[in-house]
Amino acid sequence: MAKSNRLFKVVQATYKLPKSLRSTLWSKAFGRIVPMVGTANIRYLEVSQSKVVVRLDNQRNIQNHIKGLHAAAMALLAETATGFVTGLNVPDDHILLIKTLNVDYLKIVKGGLTATATLSAEQQKFIQNTEKGELDIPIQVIDDSGEQPIQCQMIWAWLPKKKK
Repeated sequence: MAKSNRLFKVVQATYKLPKSLRSTLWSKAFGRIVPMVGTANIRYLEVSQSKVVVRLDNQRNIQNHIKGLHAAAMALLAETATGFVTGLNVPDDHILLIKTLNVDYLKIVKGGLTATATLSAEQQKFIQNTEKGELDIPIQVIDDSGEQPIQCQMIWAWLPKKKK
Protein backbone atom coordinates (compact mmCIF):
# COMPACT_ATOMS: atom_id res chain seq x y z
CA MET A 1 0.00 0.00 0.00
CA ALA A 2 1.42 3.34 -1.03
CA LYS A 3 0.04 5.60 1.72
CA SER A 4 0.54 5.09 5.45
CA ASN A 5 -2.06 3.15 7.46
CA ARG A 6 -1.19 2.53 11.13
CA LEU A 7 -4.09 0.13 11.71
CA PHE A 8 -2.85 -2.13 8.91
CA LYS A 9 0.69 -2.01 10.37
CA VAL A 10 -0.66 -3.15 13.77
CA VAL A 11 -2.50 -6.05 12.12
CA GLN A 12 0.61 -7.07 10.16
CA ALA A 13 2.86 -6.88 13.23
CA THR A 14 0.60 -9.20 15.25
CA TYR A 15 -0.03 -11.96 12.71
CA LYS A 16 2.69 -14.25 14.13
CA LEU A 17 1.16 -14.18 17.61
CA PRO A 18 -1.24 -16.91 18.83
CA LYS A 19 -4.77 -16.47 17.49
CA SER A 20 -6.41 -15.71 20.87
CA LEU A 21 -3.82 -13.04 21.71
CA ARG A 22 -4.12 -11.55 18.21
CA SER A 23 -7.89 -11.25 18.56
CA THR A 24 -7.53 -9.51 21.93
CA LEU A 25 -4.94 -7.06 20.57
CA TRP A 26 -7.07 -6.26 17.50
CA SER A 27 -10.09 -5.74 19.75
CA LYS A 28 -8.13 -3.36 21.99
CA ALA A 29 -6.65 -1.47 19.00
CA PHE A 30 -9.99 -1.04 17.26
CA GLY A 31 -11.70 -0.27 20.58
CA ARG A 32 -9.27 2.63 21.09
CA ILE A 33 -10.31 4.06 17.72
CA VAL A 34 -14.05 3.44 18.25
CA PRO A 35 -14.68 3.18 22.03
CA MET A 36 -18.19 1.69 21.75
CA VAL A 37 -16.84 -1.27 19.78
CA GLY A 38 -14.47 -2.01 22.65
CA THR A 39 -17.41 -2.57 25.04
CA ALA A 40 -19.26 -5.27 23.07
CA ASN A 41 -16.77 -8.17 23.44
CA ILE A 42 -16.49 -8.61 19.68
CA ARG A 43 -13.91 -11.25 18.74
CA TYR A 44 -11.78 -10.81 15.64
CA LEU A 45 -11.40 -14.16 13.90
CA GLU A 46 -9.67 -13.03 10.70
CA VAL A 47 -8.27 -9.66 9.67
CA SER A 48 -6.63 -8.69 6.38
CA GLN A 49 -6.91 -5.82 3.89
CA SER A 50 -9.40 -7.87 1.91
CA LYS A 51 -11.41 -9.66 4.63
CA VAL A 52 -12.50 -9.14 8.23
CA VAL A 53 -14.40 -11.82 10.14
CA VAL A 54 -15.83 -10.90 13.55
CA ARG A 55 -17.90 -12.82 16.08
CA LEU A 56 -20.36 -11.81 18.76
CA ASP A 57 -21.64 -14.35 21.28
CA ASN A 58 -25.06 -13.99 22.84
CA GLN A 59 -24.24 -12.53 26.26
CA ARG A 60 -26.64 -11.04 28.76
CA ASN A 61 -25.29 -7.49 28.35
CA ILE A 62 -26.25 -7.41 24.65
CA GLN A 63 -29.59 -9.23 24.78
CA ASN A 64 -33.04 -7.88 24.08
CA HIS A 65 -36.13 -8.52 26.21
CA ILE A 66 -36.60 -12.05 24.76
CA LYS A 67 -32.96 -13.14 25.36
CA GLY A 68 -32.01 -12.82 21.70
CA LEU A 69 -29.20 -10.62 20.45
CA HIS A 70 -30.28 -6.99 20.57
CA ALA A 71 -30.91 -5.39 17.16
CA ALA A 72 -28.31 -2.71 17.85
CA ALA A 73 -25.70 -5.37 18.70
CA MET A 74 -26.35 -7.14 15.39
CA ALA A 75 -25.98 -3.87 13.49
CA LEU A 76 -22.81 -3.06 15.46
CA LEU A 77 -21.25 -6.38 14.44
CA ALA A 78 -21.91 -5.72 10.73
CA GLU A 79 -20.71 -2.12 11.03
CA THR A 80 -17.54 -3.26 12.82
CA ALA A 81 -16.61 -5.79 10.13
CA THR A 82 -17.24 -3.38 7.25
CA GLY A 83 -15.61 -0.45 9.02
CA PHE A 84 -12.50 -2.43 9.96
CA VAL A 85 -11.90 -3.80 6.45
CA THR A 86 -12.45 -0.35 4.95
CA GLY A 87 -10.28 1.29 7.61
CA LEU A 88 -7.40 -1.05 6.77
CA ASN A 89 -7.34 0.51 3.30
CA VAL A 90 -7.97 4.20 4.02
CA PRO A 91 -4.76 6.24 4.44
CA ASP A 92 -4.06 7.81 7.85
CA ASP A 93 -4.47 11.33 6.45
CA HIS A 94 -8.16 10.61 5.73
CA ILE A 95 -11.23 10.22 7.92
CA LEU A 96 -13.60 7.28 7.57
CA LEU A 97 -17.34 7.65 8.22
CA ILE A 98 -20.34 5.41 7.75
CA LYS A 99 -22.76 7.05 5.33
CA THR A 100 -25.54 4.44 5.11
CA LEU A 101 -26.40 1.73 7.61
CA ASN A 102 -29.43 -0.26 6.52
CA VAL A 103 -30.32 -3.46 8.35
CA ASP A 104 -33.27 -5.73 7.63
CA TYR A 105 -33.98 -8.10 10.51
CA LEU A 106 -35.13 -11.49 9.23
CA LYS A 107 -35.18 -13.67 12.37
CA ILE A 108 -34.51 -13.70 16.11
CA VAL A 109 -30.96 -14.68 17.03
CA LYS A 110 -30.70 -16.86 20.15
CA GLY A 111 -27.06 -17.92 19.64
CA GLY A 112 -24.07 -16.01 18.35
CA LEU A 113 -23.37 -14.23 15.07
CA THR A 114 -20.42 -14.13 12.69
CA ALA A 115 -20.00 -11.28 10.21
CA THR A 116 -17.70 -11.41 7.19
CA ALA A 117 -16.84 -8.25 5.27
CA THR A 118 -14.82 -8.51 2.07
CA LEU A 119 -13.19 -6.21 -0.44
CA SER A 120 -12.01 -7.15 -3.91
CA ALA A 121 -8.58 -6.02 -5.13
CA GLU A 122 -10.34 -3.44 -7.30
CA GLN A 123 -12.27 -2.05 -4.33
CA GLN A 124 -9.06 -1.83 -2.27
CA LYS A 125 -7.31 0.10 -5.05
CA PHE A 126 -10.32 2.39 -5.42
CA ILE A 127 -10.24 3.25 -1.70
CA GLN A 128 -6.48 3.74 -1.63
CA ASN A 129 -6.38 5.87 -4.79
CA THR A 130 -9.53 7.97 -4.39
CA GLU A 131 -9.08 11.17 -2.40
CA LYS A 132 -12.76 11.42 -1.45
CA GLY A 133 -15.25 8.66 -2.12
CA GLU A 134 -17.77 6.13 -0.90
CA LEU A 135 -18.29 2.42 -1.34
CA ASP A 136 -20.94 -0.17 -0.50
CA ILE A 137 -18.98 -2.76 1.49
CA PRO A 138 -20.10 -6.39 1.02
CA ILE A 139 -21.15 -8.03 4.31
CA GLN A 140 -22.59 -11.40 5.21
CA VAL A 141 -23.90 -12.12 8.70
CA ILE A 142 -24.77 -15.69 9.75
CA ASP A 143 -25.97 -17.20 13.00
CA ASP A 144 -24.77 -20.41 14.67
CA SER A 145 -27.17 -22.49 12.55
CA GLY A 146 -25.67 -21.08 9.34
CA GLU A 147 -28.72 -18.97 8.55
CA GLN A 148 -28.70 -15.28 7.63
CA PRO A 149 -30.75 -13.47 10.31
CA ILE A 150 -30.04 -9.98 8.95
CA GLN A 151 -29.34 -8.42 5.57
CA CYS A 152 -27.26 -5.27 5.54
CA GLN A 153 -26.15 -2.43 3.36
CA MET A 154 -23.17 -0.53 4.73
CA ILE A 155 -21.88 2.39 2.67
CA TRP A 156 -18.62 3.89 3.97
CA ALA A 157 -17.23 7.27 2.91
CA TRP A 158 -13.75 8.73 3.31
CA LEU A 159 -12.35 12.20 2.85
CA PRO A 160 -9.10 14.03 3.63
CA LYS A 161 -8.68 15.27 7.20
CA LYS A 162 -8.80 19.04 7.51
CA LYS A 163 -5.41 20.62 8.01
CA LYS A 164 -5.00 22.45 11.34
